[in-house]
Amino acid sequence: MKLHAHSHAPSVSVPGFQPDIAALTLGDSESRLKALFKVLVRSNHGDDRSSGVTHYLDLGCAMFGMDYGLLLRQLSAQVAEVVAVGEHADSFYVGQHLTIERTFASEIFDREESMVSPKVVPTPTSVPACTYNGHIVNSYVGAPVHTAKGETLAVVFFASSYLTKELQSSDIESLELLAEGVACMNDLHKTQAQRKMTDQAMFALGSVKTLDEYLEQARLPEVYGIPSRVVEVLRKRIGQSPLGIGNVAEELNLSKRTLQRRLQQQDISFADLRDQVRFHYAVDYLVKQHMSIDSISVSLDFSDRTSFTNAFKRWTGLSPSTFRKLFRDYV
Repeated sequence: MKLHAHSHAPSVSVPGFQPDIAALTLGDSESRLKALFKVLVRSNHGDDRSSGVTHYLDLGCAMFGMDYGLLLRQLSAQVAEVVAVGEHADSFYVGQHLTIERTFASEIFDREESMVSPKVVPTPTSVPACTYNGHIVNSYVGAPVHTAKGETLAVVFFASSYLTKELQSSDIESLELLAEGVACMNDLHKTQAQRKMTDQAMFALGSVKTLDEYLEQARLPEVYGIPSRVVEVLRKRIGQSPLGIGNVAEELNLSKRTLQRRLQQQDISFADLRDQVRFHYAVDYLVKQHMSIDSISVSLDFSDRTSFTNAFKRWTGLSPSTFRKLFRDYV
């Protein structure tokens, strides 16, 4: 196989990513791996994970000396849909339908092919591999992208010139890793978008409150006197000591019966105070601290995970795991 290296690689800029992508050389495996890793990690922590796919397409253009990169979905034997475009693929847009050659489709979208399939046009006198949107494509290198839901896409990099340099094993490895990164970013973006659509529908129906409403509901109780001292002791003991009424009474130098009586005088029950304190910390632990549900159950002095789950459902109508999934992207 051969791979053409332009004398000047496309100038590709991905803000915040070092080393500069435009400075990458075709044989610099270490800098390639670093760039691939940084796109994966930093895009995963960003607000728009679909931008990770764009970064990968730009990175591939620089790696292989190509003019533009696309992520494609095959619609039929000779039609593909553009799923994502690189920064410099100005003539293409998401949703665009392209006519593709049958040979190209079988090589790039081959579901049975486990390895990537870098392809070249053998001689300068060959008929152009294909023409896309007015661009004559004489060379391309691509790989299938297998998503979590079993869909096969393809990441493809095109050039108008012919490939003249030998394709190295490091190039194939880089293309494999890039295809896996694109699959990961595509899956994450779809999952995030689907979850937000579900959240919006549930909010619109009124079956789920907003996070702000839950935070307001989970505020620590504003009480005075003995109830205030009970809350203070409970907060101090969270994650450290048992939260039973006998334990709290002992710390207040009161008998259990005396504590119950003095709370009843203010029409407050110990169980209600403890529930509110537990609820307050449960929300914080779930969406801000990202603690495991088992750890939260122990910290809040529940007998087991099931007891905590039942209590949380009583407070919110949602299981702890569902609550975390709904609101982890809003904090």
